[in-house]
Amino acid sequence: MYCAHKEWELTNVHIEIELIEEEGKTIFNRKLQFEGNLDDKQKDRLLSVANACPVHKILTHNIVVETALL
Repeated sequence: MYCAHKEWELTNVHIEIELIEEEGKTIFNRKLQFEGNLDDKQKDRLLSVANACPVHKILTHNIVVETALL
């Protein structure tokens, strides 16, 4: 959607996620590959957009789960 708005020539996106659990923490090892006629500055901007998504923000901040039994 962002690329369409900017009229960038993005043809495909490949994403690999590896989930690692060790020493009481969970690590998401994320690999992104952007295909198309994009320069390094555009790819860096797309990474910034990906990091600004609401799900990424939730996963990278402290999470508190509060539960009430009703």
